[in-house]
Amino acid sequence: MSTAKPFPTSHEDLILDVAYDFYGRQLATCSADQHVKIFDLDVATSFWDLNDSWRAHDSAIVRVEFAHPEFGHLLLSASYDRTVKVWEEQFEEPINSGRRWAKVATLSDSHGPLYDASFLPSHLGLKIATIGSDGRLRIYESTDPSDLSQWTIVEEFCVLKNPVANHLQSDFSISWCPSKFSAEKCIISALDQAYIYYRNETSNKFVQGLVLPEHKGLIRSVSWAPTMGRSYHLIATACKDGYVRIFKLDEHKDADNPDGLKLDISLLSAFNDHIGEVWKVSWNLTGTILSSCGDDGLIRLYKANYANKFQCMSVISAEGSK
Repeated sequence: MSTAKPFPTSHEDLILDVAYDFYGRQLATCSADQHVKIFDLDVATSFWDLNDSWRAHDSAIVRVEFAHPEFGHLLLSASYDRTVKVWEEQFEEPINSGRRWAKVATLSDSHGPLYDASFLPSHLGLKIATIGSDGRLRIYESTDPSDLSQWTIVEEFCVLKNPVANHLQSDFSISWCPSKFSAEKCIISALDQAYIYYRNETSNKFVQGLVLPEHKGLIRSVSWAPTMGRSYHLIATACKDGYVRIFKLDEHKDADNPDGLKLDISLLSAFNDHIGEVWKVSWNLTGTILSSCGDDGLIRLYKANYANKFQCMSVISAEGSK
């Protein structure tokens, strides 16, 4: 049995998101206390040392994510204050000085609190997608690699017809298809619906492909698995109705519409092991293991067997795994 090794973050409120960098050597946390904290892994001791901490927003911070290292050492943060901010590590500044990470851009076009933001897969360029309670997906692109303060909206479309009045009783999430060998696609959850959008080859615009079935509550999280040689895609969702769901997505050219895709979705597995609301799902780098967390305070790991049936393989708690 492995033992969990907690470390103090010194956040003064709930931690709302954590993210590793590409190499797993740096960890970012964000909190309702409006602060972002970065920790560096001490390989010799396996402990996490504070790199820096700073007040990044004027409201709760709901998302942090590192960019692919080919674009430099960049971090984004998204907040209920309607902004996404891009930060760059300043290696000449001292550790834990409050100046180690400098803000290089602020994206502030949302008309409501933001719920999710992410860098797009690196093969699509240096881009950021955002979605919030105004129901609009916005994609920004860095227009000048030498000047990270310059970003422009290259795509914007409405997922919801009307903005959400009570943002605390809503949820939105984005996950991008990581495959560079198929059409540009993403899964977007808005309230109790999850939509697949793909880029139409003729119009070069995003169109809605289909809606994922079965959900009976707010969808808290969506995650698109790396394909790693599979001929199909796997998508996982976490729902307020207590279920983790895993979907299989097949795609091929539509014979009746050469410019479009034909998408077929099927439910592979559904688990209600958390016995309560599920808050987050995430695939590993090979798309073979799915992790989920819920109201029970446990992390559950799912893996497919030889018959391609997913099963819970491990449960992780603060006391360790079993």
